[in-house]
Amino acid sequence: MHKSHPALNRFVAPFSIGQSIEGRDQIVHANFDLAGERLPGELTLLIGGMHGDEIATVLLLEQFVTRFLADLNEPVAVLALCNPDSYTRCSRYNSNGVDLNRNCGFNWSAQSEEPSGPGPWSEPETRALRDFILKWRPSKIVSLHWALAEIDADGHQSTQLAQRMWDALSEEERRPYRLRVTEPGRGQKRLQSVYTACPGSLGQWCGYALGENDEGAPAMITLELPYDPLLPRPAELPEDHLETLRARWARDSAGYLREAEGAVFKMLLAACGA
Repeated sequence: MHKSHPALNRFVAPFSIGQSIEGRDQIVHANFDLAGERLPGELTLLIGGMHGDEIATVLLLEQFVTRFLADLNEPVAVLALCNPDSYTRCSRYNSNGVDLNRNCGFNWSAQSEEPSGPGPWSEPETRALRDFILKWRPSKIVSLHWALAEIDADGHQSTQLAQRMWDALSEEERRPYRLRVTEPGRGQKRLQSVYTACPGSLGQWCGYALGENDEGAPAMITLELPYDPLLPRPAELPEDHLETLRARWARDSAGYLREAEGAVFKMLLAACGA
C-alpha cells in the first residue's frame, strides 16, 4: 500500500458543486477537503447518473463511497448523481429535455440524434461539472454508463488507465466486457467515428479538448456496465440490449447489482490507485 497523504481520509462529507434546474444539489463526496483550495496529489474523479435512468451507475458509486472512499490513499472525488432531476423521473434527460452527455463544449452539434440543448454548456448541470473539472483538474476521470459493456478510452493518454482497469479483472470477470482504446496509427479514424456517434459528450471534451492548450488532457474512461453481468459480451450487442437490461433491472435490480459490483469495484479501485 502507498503511504497515505496526511490531508486524506479526514473529509468524507458531502459537498454541492451546483444545482439542477429544479434546485436539487449535485453532491460530491471526497476524501479531502473540497472547501479548500489545495489538492493533495493527483485527483481521480468518478461520475455516475449523467442519465437518470441509468440507475445502477448511481447505486454502485454510492456503495463505493460507503465501502471504499475513506480508505483510499490517493485523492478521489465521487459525483454519484450528476443529473438529479432526471433521476427522480427515471428519465435520460434533464428537466429541459436535454441529454447532458451531448451538451458539452467539444464537437457539440445541434443535429445530434439525442437532444443536445440550445448550445454547448446550456444546462446548469453540465456547467457545474465543467467548472468543477476545470478547478480541480483531475488527472483521471471515469464516467459510468450502461449498457454497452466496455471500457472505452478517449485519447492515447487514456490507454494506460484503461489497461490497468482491464488487468484488474480475472478472465472470468472480463467476459461481459470489451476493451476499446485509440490504437496508434488509427487515431483519426477512431476520432471521426466517435465524433459522429457521440457529439458533445463528456468523454470527448475531457479526453481531447482539455489537452488542446498543451495543459494535458486527463485519462478519460467511459465505463459502460454490462447488459448482462453473467454472459459473455457478443461482438455486436443485440439491438434490443437496452430493453433487455431494463427488463432485467425491473425484475431483479438487486441481483444485477450483486452480479456486477465485484468487477466494477475492482476496476474503480484500480483507477483510484488502490
